[in-house]
Amino acid sequence: MTDGTETGSAIEKARGDVAAERACLRCTMTFWSDSFGERICCRCKRSAAWRSAVSVSTGQSRRRSSARTS
Repeated sequence: MTDGTETGSAIEKARGDVAAERACLRCTMTFWSDSFGERICCRCKRSAAWRSAVSVSTGQSRRRSSARTS
């Protein structure tokens, strides 16, 4: 166990966790992202579909059948 002090002045960020221009995963528009975890642009996050968590997929459900064969 440690005594509660950290080595170094602060916890280091992951190497890839840098601000950069990235393409939105929803609309593919380029936007300024603060970290590698931010992949959806503000415009898409303001959309009703994003706020209500409605899927935009038009395909069939990928659910597995609940019936099991033994």
